[in-house]
Amino acid sequence: MTRTPRGQAPDVGVPAHLAEHMTVAEQHDWISGFLGRHPVSRRSALKRGSGVVAALGLASAPWTLAACASAAQAPVSVVGRHLAFGNDPMKAMAMSGELTAPPQGTIVVDLGQNGTFGATIPVEVRHLVSQVPQADGSIRASDQYFVHALANGLEPGQAYDYRFRLADGTTTPTATFRTAPRTPTAPWSFTAFADQGVDMVPPSGLGGMTNAYYKPDDTRRTMTPSTSMVDRIAGTRPAFHLLAGDICYADPSGEGQVVRSTGTSKSPTGFDSFDPTVWTTYFGLIERSAATTPWMFATGNHDMEALYDDNVKRGATHGYGGHAARLDLPRNGPSACPSVYSMRYGNVGVISVDANDLSMEIPTNAGYSNGSQLAWLRRTLTDMRAAGSGIDFVVAFFHHCAFATSGSHASDAGVRAAVAPLFDEFSVDLALQGHNHQYERSNPIRAARSTVQAPDGATVRPQTDGTTYVCVGSGGRPRYTWQPNETDRYRGNTGPDSGVNVVSYQAVGEDAKVPDAVDWSQARYLDYAYVTVDVVPPPGPGQVTTMTLRTITDTGTEIDRVTLERRAV
Repeated sequence: MTRTPRGQAPDVGVPAHLAEHMTVAEQHDWISGFLGRHPVSRRSALKRGSGVVAALGLASAPWTLAACASAAQAPVSVVGRHLAFGNDPMKAMAMSGELTAPPQGTIVVDLGQNGTFGATIPVEVRHLVSQVPQADGSIRASDQYFVHALANGLEPGQAYDYRFRLADGTTTPTATFRTAPRTPTAPWSFTAFADQGVDMVPPSGLGGMTNAYYKPDDTRRTMTPSTSMVDRIAGTRPAFHLLAGDICYADPSGEGQVVRSTGTSKSPTGFDSFDPTVWTTYFGLIERSAATTPWMFATGNHDMEALYDDNVKRGATHGYGGHAARLDLPRNGPSACPSVYSMRYGNVGVISVDANDLSMEIPTNAGYSNGSQLAWLRRTLTDMRAAGSGIDFVVAFFHHCAFATSGSHASDAGVRAAVAPLFDEFSVDLALQGHNHQYERSNPIRAARSTVQAPDGATVRPQTDGTTYVCVGSGGRPRYTWQPNETDRYRGNTGPDSGVNVVSYQAVGEDAKVPDAVDWSQARYLDYAYVTVDVVPPPGPGQVTTMTLRTITDTGTEIDRVTLERRAV
């Protein structure tokens, strides 16, 4: 049976007489198997420019040739180090990075304290092969090697030094992390934003993949907002950082469709563009913070990368295969949902939700968990609110907004219908969202309406007032626009104020919207900002504990603040 007649599918390097009987997924499997049976070193590929390379359309691929030249001239090293908590932040930390060339011998992590290394941890090398079909019928390929080590059995509230050590004895600079304390008594902080991306051209040299295309009237920003955000987080040294989806934009289309790249962020209709080397740039960008502070990720629509597991629109799996090679996240969520997890730090419970599973606006992955995510979410919230849990505040973070306004995405009706009733039922304190490239904070909400007004500087009591929803899609990507007649609303704003009541919409399909009469849009800022959340533990049972959310721009100016207050359990 002919499945992909010649001329009607991208030429991805499979011989034409075979390709016409294969689906795109089967062609991808064939290429992976072919490369596995016919390994080619970068050095030999650079010399020959033929054979396997030519057979796969790689002879002129700039990614491959650039990698060949780099590998031939430089020793292997580890770059782009980043941390993530294990299942228990008091006892486990994952350390990751990327090799600049194929591994040469055994790699380990040296772990110790106070400048002395007394333990050696094995390193797992995950090889990620990316064969990216191009609009001209060729393939641009990338070999990436990601290194991972997991330290278990650590002591709570302790500082640990670590370094990667290669087979030739060379090491990375020493970095230090700290595990979560068993019972914090001193104030501590975490930070959050979403929709970050990169400011610079990735190693592939391809144009259009950066976020350096800002609006001419973006006069309140720094020249490189994404980089400035990392500088701010690195200077803050929070206990951890949350990123609510749309991490680096290696997939600039964000639809989870079959890949067919043009070498820019634009792709042919029905396809997504993709550049795996943007991840290398991204990890290099965040390393000065992420090497010492755990960065905890949720997944957004731009994190569905169809290249690795054929995440075809209206039909296949997550598109998260590449993340399995690059990232380490806690593995205590539903088995079908690799980016869904929970953790506890002090008296704060944190939950990562995959809104791609719930979205109506971008339905590529909608329903992929078959309800297992929401069933897990209910069980997790039940546990966090159980007597004796030690958790006072519950924070959820996810990508598509349950409550937000903008001219681009606004609120997603599927996400709202899924999570808002649960958040009401279990008195979730704070929901951090992305997707809309802006900062926006709601009044506390129950049953989709404001319960009280919470202007800048207010104190909210979530147990009676409801959940505060904050959109922090202001992490670096070019900003969106507000709804017609809607304006900024933040501390120091001298312009007109359109108030908390806004005529917005809910997305109920790919191109379908229904009006949404909003009475909860308390604070708004249409440029680049992140949030710092300062937690003050309770002096004892039944005493007051607070969580203060401060919003800070990429230039370092605080523009909004609200305090959430509870009696400790």
